[in-house]
Formats: sequence, C-alpha cells, structure tokens
Amino acid sequence: MNIVQKIIGAGAAAAIAVSFGIVAARAQVNEGLIITGEAAAQNGESNMINLATAEAIAHACHRIAGERGETMAIVILDNLGNLTYASRADGETIRSMMFAQRKARTAMMTRASTHLRQNALARDPNRAQFEYNMNFLPNAGGLPIWVGEQIIGFIGIGGSTPRPPEWSDEICAHRAIEEVVGTQPPIVDDP
Repeated sequence: MNIVQKIIGAGAAAAIAVSFGIVAARAQVNEGLIITGEAAAQNGESNMINLATAEAIAHACHRIAGERGETMAIVILDNLGNLTYASRADGETIRSMMFAQRKARTAMMTRASTHLRQNALARDPNRAQFEYNMNFLPNAGGLPIWVGEQIIGFIGIGGSTPRPPEWSDEICAHRAIEEVVGTQPPIVDDP
C-alpha cells in the first residue's frame, strides 16, 4: 500500500487516480496500432497512432472510394494534432487537402465527429460565425479514431461527392477505420 492509499484509503485513492487520468488505459490499445518504445518516450505519449496504421487507414479509404468511382484527400493527425499521414488522389486539389486538414483539426479540437458541428449549424444558422471564429469546419468528414476507450488520432476527408445516406466522406472514413482498427462509434445522423 503506497502512502496515498494509507492516508485516504485504497478505494478513495483509486477513485482519485481514475478522475485525474492517472490510471493508464494502455492495455486496451493494441500496441501494433500506436507508437511505442523510444518514439513514445520522446513524445511522452504512448497512445498515438503510428505511421503504419495511419497509412493503412488512408489506403483502405482510397480503395473504398475508388470502388465507387470517387477520389479524395485524406489527412490523419495523431492525438496531439501532429500530422501523421496525408494523401490525395490524382485530380484532387489543394482545396480538398485543406478541407481534409480542417476537418481532422475540428475533430481533434472537439474530440467528436465534425458531423455534430454540421448538425448544430443546420439547426441554428446563426452559429456560423461562432463555428468559423472557433476555427471549426462544420462539415461532416472528420472523425476521432478510437481503439477501445482511447482516441489514438483523427481523420479528415475532403473531395468526394456526398450521396446520403449511402456515401459521404464520413462514411468512407468510418468504413476504413473499422476495417483497419476495429469497431467505432456509430456515424452521426442528420438532424
């Protein structure tokens, strides 16, 4: 029993540790999906998406889009917002890449699907100035990448032609992440 447990009791110490994020959830994350070893030590963070996983998600998304005759730009950030992987299909413009990056950053800042921002704006168009002042892009296509209960990164996609409910940037991202990483939270519905 450590000193904290002796002073306040084991149960209270565990509750405090959980509430302050002291208990690591690393065991929940497949180490093949994240940076490990010296790279993790240098960053002080062990639950960051690694290059191989980011690349696999992007390749899966390009393949899924190609099967539908679509092209897109893809940006994947680690959980601290650093660029991990970016790609664009032939014919996509810098504009698509910029949208993808802004969607990934919006997902990172909000820790949620950018579709939620889009829905909020649809319900209240007066929110537009707020969304842009916060540097959010209120447009579906940005998602956190979850592994169990941990976010390991964020993806943003731009450029494909949405055809709800069967196709959108968000649907492609979701399918690709689930193919590579595993089950994700469900896609957000339109209001």
